[in-house]
Amino acid sequence: MSASRKSQPSMAFRCCSTVRRILGSVMVLAMACLATLPAGAAETARSARRFPLEMDALMGALSDTRVPALATGKGFPRNVSYRFTRYDFATDKIHEERRSVILKHQPKRIIPHATGLTEILWAILPHERLVAVHESCKDRQFSFLATLLPENLPTYGTDDAEIVIGYRPDLVMTSFFSNENFLHQLRTARIPMAQFGFFDDLDAIEEQILLAGRLTGEEASARRLVAVMHEKLRDIQLAVNRRRSGTVRPPSVLYYDNMAYVAGAGTTFDSMCKALGVTNIAAAKGIRNFKQVDYETLLQWNPDVIIVPEESSFDRQLYSQEILAGANAIRRGNIRKMPTVYLLSSSQYLVASINYLAGLLYESSF
Repeated sequence: MSASRKSQPSMAFRCCSTVRRILGSVMVLAMACLATLPAGAAETARSARRFPLEMDALMGALSDTRVPALATGKGFPRNVSYRFTRYDFATDKIHEERRSVILKHQPKRIIPHATGLTEILWAILPHERLVAVHESCKDRQFSFLATLLPENLPTYGTDDAEIVIGYRPDLVMTSFFSNENFLHQLRTARIPMAQFGFFDDLDAIEEQILLAGRLTGEEASARRLVAVMHEKLRDIQLAVNRRRSGTVRPPSVLYYDNMAYVAGAGTTFDSMCKALGVTNIAAAKGIRNFKQVDYETLLQWNPDVIIVPEESSFDRQLYSQEILAGANAIRRGNIRKMPTVYLLSSSQYLVASINYLAGLLYESSF
């Protein structure tokens, strides 16, 4: 849901950029630790659901956009200048600054410090250039790559700067939620490092993909990945628009988790709703990022559909609340469960999350 999403499991809920940070420590800890299969053989529940685009084919298209390099290392050394954004949760403001990193040669030993960055690199790089990944990348609850990464690919923990340095990387890609001690140790060891900023929607994710292409010398592959995202999103939107042709009103939707947090504006969940042309009722009511609301407020908002984490039993809890008995979503049985890995999406796979949400909202239509 959030831009900070595929951060580390302890910090992430990233279904919405802010999600992983705020809900990471709130929502994820509140959910049961059941896993969902990403790309590949889909589990029974997912296979039974219909989506605008066939999910395995979509995942495959988003997982590999590598363009053979005609001239390896072309354009190096280079000074990569980029826009770094930081979100101040206390003031609800975005701060921007210009940063740059000097790369003497094309990086061949790359280590990403976030799941979303790993997913981007997996799609655009020769895989042997990834020398280690964060341990969350092999957890199906947090990573779409969990079943794709080689078993022998080394992993490390959030604070394991010494281990990362020991792999002798020539580029480490960190994120705005990487802790300062980790960053300090990389600087002290003079490891080339680029820190990626805050993001909460598809445009910001696309900007990060293009930056990853410039840093690695894989610009063509990065541009192709962005083009695939645009193409697949258009296909999803066309299918949804066909479904809604005539008198069908776009539903109002609410994300609601076990700790009573809703996802408002400035989250990737809101970005998903915008892409599908549906109303994120929390954002419409003026909520930014994540906020707790009580049952009385939920009843007043009265959304058509409520989305809850698939790995929880929160749907049963909501259905059992007498105070909510008259709510539209409760009366019509419209509480839908979405796997955490899709809620946390913080890379090109946000398009797959949009596809999944469309399937939940219009599951009998495709």
